Amino acid sequence: MDYDVLVIGSGIGGMESAIKLGDMGHKVLLVEKEASVGGRMILLSKVFPTLDCASCISGPKMSSTINHPNITTKTYSEVTGIKRRPDGRFTASVKEKSTFVDWAACTGCSDCQTACTVAVPDEFNADLAARRAAYIAFPQAVPKKAVLDREGTSPCIGACPAGIKAHGYVSLVRSGKDEEAFQLVLDATPLVGTLGRACYAPCESECTRTKLEGPVPIRLIKRFAADQHYAAHGETPSGPAVEVAAPNGKRVAVVGSGPAGLTAAWQLARQGYQVTIFEKRSQPGGFLRHAIPSYRLPHEVVDADIANLTSIGVEIECDAKIDDLAALKDSGYDAVVVATGTQHATPMNVPNEDAAGSVNGLDFLADVANDNAPDLTGKRVVVVGGGNVAMDAARVSLRLGAADVKVVYRRTRAEMPAHHVEADDAEAEGARFEFLVTPLEVLATDGHVTGVRLQKMRLGEPDASGRRSPEPIQGSETSVACDLVISTIGMSPDATLYENVVTVGRGKRITVDPHTLQTEVPYLFAAGDVATGATDITRAIGAGRRAAHMVDRWVTGRPLTGFTALDDRLDTIGHDTVLSRQTAFGHRNPIKGAVDLQKLPRDFHEIESPLTETEARSGAGSCLDCGVCSECQECVHACPADAIRMDKRDVENEFDVGAVVVSTGYKLFAADNKPEYGWGRYANVITGMQMDRLLAPTRPFNTVLRPGDGKVPERIAYISCTGSRDAQVGNPLCSKVCCMYSIKQNQLIMGALPLADVTMHYMDMRAAGKRYDEFYEQAKDMGAQYIRGRVSRITEKENGDLVLRYEDTEGTGEIVEAEYDLVVLAVGIQPNRDVERLFTDEPLGLDEYFYVAEPSEDLDPGVTDVPGVFVAGTASGAKDIVDTIVHAGAAVAQVAAHLEKAQQTTKAEVLA
Repeated sequence: MDYDVLVIGSGIGGMESAIKLGDMGHKVLLVEKEASVGGRMILLSKVFPTLDCASCISGPKMSSTINHPNITTKTYSEVTGIKRRPDGRFTASVKEKSTFVDWAACTGCSDCQTACTVAVPDEFNADLAARRAAYIAFPQAVPKKAVLDREGTSPCIGACPAGIKAHGYVSLVRSGKDEEAFQLVLDATPLVGTLGRACYAPCESECTRTKLEGPVPIRLIKRFAADQHYAAHGETPSGPAVEVAAPNGKRVAVVGSGPAGLTAAWQLARQGYQVTIFEKRSQPGGFLRHAIPSYRLPHEVVDADIANLTSIGVEIECDAKIDDLAALKDSGYDAVVVATGTQHATPMNVPNEDAAGSVNGLDFLADVANDNAPDLTGKRVVVVGGGNVAMDAARVSLRLGAADVKVVYRRTRAEMPAHHVEADDAEAEGARFEFLVTPLEVLATDGHVTGVRLQKMRLGEPDASGRRSPEPIQGSETSVACDLVISTIGMSPDATLYENVVTVGRGKRITVDPHTLQTEVPYLFAAGDVATGATDITRAIGAGRRAAHMVDRWVTGRPLTGFTALDDRLDTIGHDTVLSRQTAFGHRNPIKGAVDLQKLPRDFHEIESPLTETEARSGAGSCLDCGVCSECQECVHACPADAIRMDKRDVENEFDVGAVVVSTGYKLFAADNKPEYGWGRYANVITGMQMDRLLAPTRPFNTVLRPGDGKVPERIAYISCTGSRDAQVGNPLCSKVCCMYSIKQNQLIMGALPLADVTMHYMDMRAAGKRYDEFYEQAKDMGAQYIRGRVSRITEKENGDLVLRYEDTEGTGEIVEAEYDLVVLAVGIQPNRDVERLFTDEPLGLDEYFYVAEPSEDLDPGVTDVPGVFVAGTASGAKDIVDTIVHAGAAVAQVAAHLEKAQQTTKAEVLA
């Protein structure tokens, strides 16, 4: 048996039970779902009727609980199931939720929450103010340790094949930390400026804000951070762009300088490797420089990004074609990464394809990028294909002076693989489209292109890609006159580099383990399109990061595992879950970058404008913080104890216990279940718990004020029995404490705001406790007004004031309306029905109101209908603090008797 007793819940009843049992010498396991012990009492301003400080009373008890030698406390944990064992004891399953902080190292300094860029409603302050995603529960928390609030991976991060923390850099720009945003992207890849322009932003497609008015401009925010950095620091760093590890004496060769190769080299160099990139062209960058047109991605941006790489010691050898991988390895490298992309254009395989004026798209775009562009003034151009290369070729042709550009594609527009923005922009600039046609022949005269003969098609059944296969329509041939045919129907890797070394897969791709990117030759890894076929920049970057990680693991003799950037992310949180956090969202006009689309453009100026600072902040401000924590890493950098552990995960353990004390407390009535009172719609209608926070010494503001506009209220109304003694909301019971905590607050308000008028609308006054009636009379003597009669509804005026409509039952009996600055709903206590899920094999008995039942409450308080299971405090019914402590004492006595009896039974069985 691991523990004598399991106590569930560390409110005043749970702490009292645990301490008393621990004092008796019993080993106690105390499980609390929040990050601190203390329950709700620590949230209160004062206790009634003595008006003693609530935290002054509960604080020492919290400390005694956490430091008791016989009590093991597991905060931020949940009991997920309890089963009875054959010997009468219990097996309890406890999930220790990840705090993402090493509590053994955490000093409670709060530097993490100071650095955090995400604000969320603060439960400790009843959602009146904000806390940070990295937070300490409250100033008097025990233990005083930090927690990272991570509900899952934000959809934007989950959608990124490169593993870039989009939510993180958005939150940083929102906070004015532009350089930190740049550095966060730089942690993944040196290609920050490139991604800000040429990425197709799958993150934006998954942005939860698309379910409202439109996505956060995530890509342009990244560009803003990059532009700010390069404007401030220059496009060529004066020193290392990032901190790098000391040289480790190992060398790695990277073949190819596209996004996969550059990223792999970047990551390896940061870990202390000496890295050399071999590029067969005269300038590095791969398709970033030699295929993507400069009106989308200026060459100076690519140069600035590559300068990040060379600033940390990566060597790039251009005009250095590699023909022998084994010889390269033997020239002094510990590992080789092949990242040569898809260099070969797929031929059309039609007659006259080699005629003058018939080119493939990759060569055409490379010539243009390298100042060898043809003069297309007045020429007619036909582009064959429907991908992004086809769109680039069409738009470049227009800029080179073409009089007419037609894109012909064998399927419909819906099946085009090109990104819809690229296709729309190409059309806006003057490119024409003809669908459901395929080339049969390039028409030529004297070896020069004169046109192309086309076959009309129709769509048949879907092929392996899921798109419907085009089928020829016999007898439907047509011809198009043109001066230039550009073929862009596909591309594949050049396998001559590796075909004699490793297995070549479908489409001439190098064969690798998809998880490790290692080939059958151990020292040889491959990343990007050479292994997957043509994809996009983000996927190539993700592959480069993976390859670098695995190379490092292999070179250092470790298992090829642990690539947490993509393989160990938390589950992506769903849009509906995010949107359910609020009942309404304010409209925000989507921020978009201005795009200069001209009909028949004739130059290569960059067509998309950057965001202004105002636009960047506003766009970032529309982020809904889906995963709560943005993964911006600011807490990691700020923590002096190096205690942040983003890779921590929930842990579930089982414990054997001899008895169980259920002290799960109560839940407050949800005030929005009384819609006629307007809570959640009217900012100046608050609950009693919210008022307690406004009055507490640790209150969120310097004085009592109303949330709607910060005004100090002069007329304050209370509505008693909100959610109590009300059959309409399913709670006919009196909550016992609402009257008294309202009277307590009445007195505290009149002390804090001597000129305020305080009125309480009540059904009848329940003051059945020692000095309670005296406390009530004292409040009246201080000036509080008490009006008997239930309030029927509340309406709001334009200035935020509130009009209460009620029946004056002790006066005229008429319906009366009264105006107030602030209305406080004295919400009642309801059962915590989470207790129903605790016991998996024998349900715990509940009474007719769903509190834990005590079959013989008067004679055996604390005893439930399950032998060995006891209840303490408000889990069994509404109680004030004094009654809760007394009831916990009774439960402790019952537990002690049960354990003694079980011990005696065990001894008897042993002797027998």
